[in-house]
Parts: sequence; structure tokens; C-alpha cells
Amino acid sequence: MRKIPRRFGVLGITAALVVAAGCGLTNRESSYEMPSSAVAESLNLPSATDAGENVGIAANLPIYWLENTDTGVFLYREYIQDTRHQEPIGDAIWTLLAADPMKPKRYTHLKPTDEIGVSINNANVITLDLPDKVFSAHLDQGLSERAIQQLVFTATAAAASTGLVVGDVPATVRILVDGQANATVFDGFRLKDVYERDAKFIAPIWIIDPQFGKTLKDGSIKINGRTTQFDIGTFYSLQRKDADGNLTVMTAQKQVNPGQINEDGSFTLTTELRAGSYRLTFWGVETGSDHLVGKVTSDFLVE
Repeated sequence: MRKIPRRFGVLGITAALVVAAGCGLTNRESSYEMPSSAVAESLNLPSATDAGENVGIAANLPIYWLENTDTGVFLYREYIQDTRHQEPIGDAIWTLLAADPMKPKRYTHLKPTDEIGVSINNANVITLDLPDKVFSAHLDQGLSERAIQQLVFTATAAAASTGLVVGDVPATVRILVDGQANATVFDGFRLKDVYERDAKFIAPIWIIDPQFGKTLKDGSIKINGRTTQFDIGTFYSLQRKDADGNLTVMTAQKQVNPGQINEDGSFTLTTELRAGSYRLTFWGVETGSDHLVGKVTSDFLVE
């Protein structure tokens, strides 16, 4: 095992902060099932590509939340300030379990804990050792898979973004429950030996920046995102919000130029904005579908 230095490692982490109450939509003690409104299988939804993590964002942690949409239950990444500054993987997992998402309606069914064990070996296998109470919610198969992938994506993102991954081998995650492998969690879901990132759970579109609730300086604003390759295209709109919350359309519907979308699905747009409140919306269009597939919004301020 490689020893992970400060902001780079620990075996067993004790939080010095009060655990935030609740996370997203769940009280974490009830039973939950995949929503019947998630109709992704009937939409010919294209497969998402995995997205790389930005290296060197020392003050922020990449956290993956779930959100229910009319096209499925997907993972969305947010960058949240690191308030513990102990080591990146443990800090990120603690934040996933204890903090609130930036955007409303995002959530996790995992329960908070201060007892987090973390190690990483030279094969880029991250081992997480968590207590049984983290997995005490009663979930069906679909939500169980997604909750585990929250841990997998968050842990591997924290490792990648802080330079802990050695070579070109993608990081994987081994999950122990009270030190035991292959435990049964979520009232009937048996853990595998090792987990890789599963791209099918990634949201079709992410707005990476401006992040929901962010405040930017007026002038030239960069919009960073990642999108699946839709057969008709990826579109966006921009609206300005007045003091009463009323929206005025600035850009009604504009396609992202396919030539601006990189191989990994990432793209950057630039626009000039004066001070005010704004709502940015992205969606995809597929042949034979009237849905705004993968629709995602971000409300932000410009000062």
C-alpha cells in the first residue's frame, strides 16, 4: 500500500466537524425504489462517456450525487469546498455522506459516518472501509447499484484529481463493510470484489460551470460542460431572472457546434453577461423523440 500524505491519505478518518443533517431527498431510514417516471429505456438514450477529473483543484472535492429525471436516475458531479483538509479520498467520501448538494433535488441514500477507512495500492485499487450503518437504507437493485457507483465515482475522482493515480490504469474501488468483503448491504444487495466506474449511470449532460448557485464577475463568462453524443445534437438556452423570479429569454434555443465538442464530450462556450441572475439549460435531441433528453439547469449570479 502507498501511504497517502496530507490531503493525500489516511487509514481511518475522524471528522472534527458536525455532520450535516440529511442529504437531498431521503431520510435514509425508509425504503426506496427506482421511480416509475424514469423512462430512459424507451428513449433510445445514447451511452454516456466517462469524464476526466481536473487535476489540481486543491480546495474543492468532486462529489457525485443522484438526481431523478424523466429520463432516468443519474450521477451528477459537483465541486464542493473541502472543509476538512485531511486527505482527498476520505474528505470526498465524508462530504458525500455528510454534506448537502449545491443543487436542490440531488441526493444520496448513503448515511453519514465519521468512521472512514481509506487506502490505495500501486495497482490503483482504492479500498474503502465503512460501517454497516452507511448502507442501512432499504433500496431496490437499481438504486443500490447507483449508490455504490456514487462511492466509486467520488473516490476515484478524488484520487485522479489530486494525482494519486499511478500510470494509465484506471482506479478501481474495493468496498469493505466493517472490515468484511462481499458484504450484503441495502437489505439484500451483495457487494462485488472490486468496482469500476460504470458509465451507464453518468448523466447524459453535465453543466460543469457555472455551477448551481455560483457567483461570477460580469463580462466574459465561460460555460463548461460535458455531453453525450445525441444524433440530432445538444442544445442550450439562457434566461435572465428578475427580482420576482420571472424569466426573460436571452437565448431561446441554440445548438452546441459539434466541432466544439471534444472526444470525451467536454465543451466550452463563451458569452458576455452583465450583472444579474441567470438560468442556463442544456438538453439533447434524439430522432423520433419529443423529449428534451437529459435536460439539466443551473441557476447562477453575475455581479
